[in-house]
Amino acid sequence: MRTRSKALLVIGILVAVVLGSTVVMIGGIWLAARWVPGRALLTVEVAGSLPERVDESVFGELFGPRAVSMSELRGALVRARTDQGVRGVRVRVGELGAGFASIQEVRALLLAVSAAGKPTSAFLETAGEGAPGNLQYYLASACDTITLGPLGDLNLVGLGSRTPFIRGMLDKLEIVPEFEGIGDFKTARFLFTEKDHTPASREMTTWLLRSLSSQMATDLAAARKLEVEQVAALVARGPFSGDEALAAKLVDRIADWHTFAESTARQDGVELSEVPLRRYLRARKAYASGPAIAVILAEGSIVRGESGYSPVPLLGGDVMGSDTIARAFRQVQRDKPKAVIFRIDSGGGSATASEIIRQEMLRTSKEIPVVVSMANVAASGGYWITCGAQRVIADRGTITASIGVLSGHLATEEFWKNKLGVTYGKVDMTPNAMAFGDVGPWTAEQRALTLKWIGRIYDQFLDRVSEARKMTRAQVDAVGRGRVFTGEQAFERGLIDALGDMSVAVAEARALAKLAPDADVDLVYYPRLKPLWKRMLDKDDEAARLRATAEAFATGRVLVPGPLWLPPIEIR
Repeated sequence: MRTRSKALLVIGILVAVVLGSTVVMIGGIWLAARWVPGRALLTVEVAGSLPERVDESVFGELFGPRAVSMSELRGALVRARTDQGVRGVRVRVGELGAGFASIQEVRALLLAVSAAGKPTSAFLETAGEGAPGNLQYYLASACDTITLGPLGDLNLVGLGSRTPFIRGMLDKLEIVPEFEGIGDFKTARFLFTEKDHTPASREMTTWLLRSLSSQMATDLAAARKLEVEQVAALVARGPFSGDEALAAKLVDRIADWHTFAESTARQDGVELSEVPLRRYLRARKAYASGPAIAVILAEGSIVRGESGYSPVPLLGGDVMGSDTIARAFRQVQRDKPKAVIFRIDSGGGSATASEIIRQEMLRTSKEIPVVVSMANVAASGGYWITCGAQRVIADRGTITASIGVLSGHLATEEFWKNKLGVTYGKVDMTPNAMAFGDVGPWTAEQRALTLKWIGRIYDQFLDRVSEARKMTRAQVDAVGRGRVFTGEQAFERGLIDALGDMSVAVAEARALAKLAPDADVDLVYYPRLKPLWKRMLDKDDEAARLRATAEAFATGRVLVPGPLWLPPIEIR
């Protein structure tokens, strides 16, 4: 009965898609027909997490509006820069949960539009409501003018981070964290073993925040025509009311949305046609042409198997499956595009899975040039998989490196016994039969085996980075042992080839493919998104979630994805 219901639902959706596609096609033709050359105002709403890609088919909007994606923003703003039909860009900035590097890339896209002589304007209802507004304002500052809502605040208060340490909770539950790692800076294990930052983790978090704060202050100073020292002093004074922000020249105007929209819809006495981002993309899609450049998206914690979603504590979220990404590389080898951009957004995971992905990337690079483009994070296992690409590009605000290894588990035996009355009868044929799945603490021999194991993986990590970056092992070790850097810092240390966003990666791919610098290219994304009907009928993700949850509770191994991992760093 359930299968029949699902089938009927799918049929209904397919009918809706056919009708929806017809409406979209007619709407696109109608929209293109009513544009007046030189009179289009591209309108963009930027909010949410800014994922790299969303379902752009009609399916994607059947159940409500979908989030805007980075690929859509790139496609629209890059085209608008040279499109004679577009007169300017209007941006409405909402609540943002995006990474620092994503914000920087959107800023760069807007600055390029402005540099092409097309006015850009930003509207903020508020920049933070009882919360920091650093990132909202940072993005809006790329526009020529900023308008703040009448009751809006400008919570430009500087960057900070909060890292959760759960040792106190584990002690109350009688759960013993057992972890080993290479280097004081491989700090993920300290989330379980400590109650606050160690000196090394505090030092590392401080240098990351200092680098990002410097980048933001420099960019804000250039945008608002202030000195960097003035910006630093203003940030130290924040937050600001609307009037205070206006007096400090941080915004240009206080007005409501309708007043702002009416004023930006006219330029030099000419009435402009407002064109939303997705309508603009659909109407202009027919003009996309040029040689194909593949973009392989690799997002989330790295695991063996298929990509999906994990509910495991502290590692929940998107999962990058080695089988999925390796299969994407093999498909690219068959499709033979001019070049490949390997777009990575991952804090790491399994060393084995990372090496599976890296090997397939190396095989591809022998036939097709591969350029790595780091998004918000490409650290630990996320850095491992870059080793061997022809070029490695990171944005200034990317979090990267973390060349190090850790492993561990939570010994839950006393928790089960004393809190729930559950005891375990033990029968082992060898001393290490349950070394990787016991609920009890490590024996001395098992701890020694763990140290030997992670030491071997660290040596392999050093070898791969040394070969890829043309550095000695000693040089890699000096920037390794878990140290994390911003893209700017990584470039200074020779861990990447160049600083830049996706547009720089595309330019590098063009060059390696021996295409003209201004040649039009067609970016083709891999892995291909499953159709909605298939995702609705597919039970693989549900089964994977149940297995992951069961394994975590049964073994206490909350670090199921493996030994290469960056701790969560929330920067606001």
